Amino acid sequence: MKTFIIITIYLLTIINADEAIPFNIGEKLIYDVSFAGIKAGKAFLEVLDDNNNSNEIHIRFTAKTSFPFSSIYSIDDQIDTWLDRKDLYSKKIIKNINQGKYSKDSETIIIKNINQGNYSKDSETIIDNKKFISITNKDTTKIPGYVYDPYSLFYVLRTKPLIIGETIRINTFGGKKISPIQIITKSEEVINTIYGSFNCLAVKPFRKGSTLLKNKGDMMIWFSNDKKKIPVQIKIKLQYGSMLLKIKEINL
Repeated sequence: MKTFIIITIYLLTIINADEAIPFNIGEKLIYDVSFAGIKAGKAFLEVLDDNNNSNEIHIRFTAKTSFPFSSIYSIDDQIDTWLDRKDLYSKKIIKNINQGKYSKDSETIIIKNINQGNYSKDSETIIDNKKFISITNKDTTKIPGYVYDPYSLFYVLRTKPLIIGETIRINTFGGKKISPIQIITKSEEVINTIYGSFNCLAVKPFRKGSTLLKNKGDMMIWFSNDKKKIPVQIKIKLQYGSMLLKIKEINL
């Protein structure tokens, strides 16, 4: 009988400070975007230089459809997430989502819970406690431990061993709600791209009773089966179809 190992990611159990992460500032991954095999636009994953802030990693996901597909279903998304450099939990999230008729802007800052609601934005650089407060568009939510924006999974999972049949548990945060999710490595597959062929591990984040992303969205990620674990292909299921991102260019 196959053994399923459940790795719970909480508090200080993620990444040792001395361990090197498999991505660096300046890394930029460029993807062709398609719907039902029809070329529809481009997407980017970037690790940005944030004025040499040694405590955080700034990552950005952007996706935009191009004409003529944009006249049928327009997407113009940008998600910026600032991760703690040591443990990769989310510290700040800015989302600008535009998908068809759905549109949502939000800004979330996750800070140390000082005295049951007494907080300062200056505290966000000194998170060292088990309890936090998130501020999303001036609304506050108590958070019992580390949380991760779903889009940060493109990077967080690159630091973890991905073994077929094994499951990782993690808490994601969508602005006002904490959602425990599971991430299962399903299979090994060869993904052919313009950039070349890659042996990949297919990874599916999911949560019971609900979709992973807003607007009825779900996700599958194919990571290269090597030390870099580059997200070679990403499939995002949206309300009216699936968006496929396939790697076109890699700048490490």
